Amino acid sequence: MSEKRESKGKFREVLRLFKNFFVSLHHLVWGKGKKRLLVALVVTVVVLTLFMALTMEVTSRPGFCKTCHYMEPYYQSWKESSHHDVTCTDCHFPPGIRNKIKGKMTALSMLVNYFTGVYKKSKPWAEISDSSCMREGCHETRMLAGSVPFKKNIKFNHEPHLTQLRRGKKLRCTSCHSQIVQGSHLSVTETTCFLCHFKDMDSQTSINQCTRCHEAPVADKDENTKIAFDHTEVVARNVACPKCHGRMILGDGAVPRNRCNSCHAQLDTIKRYNDTDFLHKNHITDHKIECDQCHTEIQHKSISRTELVKPDCRACHPDFHQAQLALFSGTGGRGTPDHPSPMFNSGLNCQACHIFHNLDSNFKAKGESFIANAKACDPCHGAGYHKILETWNQQTQRKLGQLDRVIKAARNRAQAGKNNSRFPEASQKLEDALYNYNLVKYGKSIHNIAFANQLMERSFKFAVESLKILGLSTTLPYFEQLDNLIPGECSNCHAGVERIEKKAFGWIFPHYEHLVKRELTCNRCHSNEQVHGQLIIKREDCMSCHHQDRQSGCKDCHEIQDSVYNSRLAFSTFKIPNVMAEDVSCLDCHEDDRENLVRPGKKICSNCHEKDYETFFDQWQESALDMMESLRRKITRDKLKKGDFTYETLLLLQKDGSKGVHNPDLYEKLIDEALKRKD
Repeated sequence: MSEKRESKGKFREVLRLFKNFFVSLHHLVWGKGKKRLLVALVVTVVVLTLFMALTMEVTSRPGFCKTCHYMEPYYQSWKESSHHDVTCTDCHFPPGIRNKIKGKMTALSMLVNYFTGVYKKSKPWAEISDSSCMREGCHETRMLAGSVPFKKNIKFNHEPHLTQLRRGKKLRCTSCHSQIVQGSHLSVTETTCFLCHFKDMDSQTSINQCTRCHEAPVADKDENTKIAFDHTEVVARNVACPKCHGRMILGDGAVPRNRCNSCHAQLDTIKRYNDTDFLHKNHITDHKIECDQCHTEIQHKSISRTELVKPDCRACHPDFHQAQLALFSGTGGRGTPDHPSPMFNSGLNCQACHIFHNLDSNFKAKGESFIANAKACDPCHGAGYHKILETWNQQTQRKLGQLDRVIKAARNRAQAGKNNSRFPEASQKLEDALYNYNLVKYGKSIHNIAFANQLMERSFKFAVESLKILGLSTTLPYFEQLDNLIPGECSNCHAGVERIEKKAFGWIFPHYEHLVKRELTCNRCHSNEQVHGQLIIKREDCMSCHHQDRQSGCKDCHEIQDSVYNSRLAFSTFKIPNVMAEDVSCLDCHEDDRENLVRPGKKICSNCHEKDYETFFDQWQESALDMMESLRRKITRDKLKKGDFTYETLLLLQKDGSKGVHNPDLYEKLIDEALKRKD
């Protein structure tokens, strides 16, 4: 308090002398004679010059700065710092007389604000330019010094930090040397170092990242160095430091949005919260804002001996779920638009499905983890929904197998064009194809089947494009292309439905025929207005489409019946067409007198044949049913599966549905052969 009174007293004394000078000047000027006027002017100039020089000197001293009470803590930290021999103006005014005058004018306005009390409404803010630090006699050679010791076993080089962009940002001296350390003035703020070096760093950091600041302890046999552990082998094998030392980073350096409100009240300003380039340029490059005013703290220390060792799971479990997250959020694919899963858009997280425990004992300390299971779908979506997941998995595994062969074939074939000037461009296409393939393979398509299909489709096209670039043949192994198969939201869940056959109105309904070949949309037959996926068409609606052009033939829909009638079987070499195949068409039997399509009975035979043919009709069906029952018993007894001749024979005849009438001779021959076979 005494120092403050002394400083204010000196200032009042200067003002009193200035007042007395002008009183004396008044008497001189209004006195008699030109000589007195000339003397008065000379004295005035001299006194004003001396007064200005005295004022500049007095106000440039650090002791004058603490006249304002809020400067007291800064004055004390300066007094105890390594800069205590440097006056305030040497740093706060950039070099040059113009900058000094500008600084004095600013300081004068601050002084007026202080004595008038305006300072209470706004906090003074000082910015030190790099030129002040680099001025002659201070740190002008700092960047030429190279690496210098900072702390024990830590080295630092100013040159790359001040002349190169760090993380794309231009730093200043005060980016690292700031005032935020209590009781110190312009000291190095380590939290700034940690934010820049450790934010978003991979937990399995290479040793080369660590040795940028401190070398690994290596024993020197010549000097008989004593160290706790010789890291010679660690360095030679490039072992990542966290492998042994665990996670060395605490905190994530996030920027809570509410921190913006402490300085900014304008809504338009806060709207630029996500524009990180603008924020860093405005706060760091153009102005001196300490990093920790926006970012939360990051600490660099070992947590292996603290109570935090258990909660920090990332010490042992790095984030290996990036591929799953990419699929779930529908992002990260190459050459594909974003397509988030509906569950992602609904705000679900991983634990919504990963709800089952894999603990296999009663030993509680062993620990457990949550796993996913298809049964997790049913509580929310209804009983049986988990069957959709089985369809997804089957489809994905089938297409991934095809895609794997495609990519390998494309890579091998591309080698023929390695001397082509566009080979790097083609190689990038193949790399993109492999990336999308791996994203589906490791991300698990079950997280977003629609996006997974997009990725696989694009992967195949990347492989084709790579060969086109090189002017090579684009004939590749088969890949099931079904892009834009089910337009709309249906594809988010019902991917793979094109492979499913369902019974509708007594017929086997092939989705592939309608969705792929005829490119019909789901809402042509289904609706969600009352019940999800309810069927909104009737049998007559199907017929209105299928029977419009009867002259085109029936085999487009009744392919199996046509193959039996004309003996064109995919799995058998038998050629026993119906004896009437050349003369009798489908409509001859399946159309009545009014041109209505019908499923005829035995009486239809009497229209062209003798009455005895009705008896033949019954005999053919009875014989066929007996023989088909024999096939069922053989399949059950021998445990035959799909793909076996006997199994495929029964499946074909069941789908034919005529019970032998379409081709009784072929029925007898096929069933006889199937019963004789051993496998």
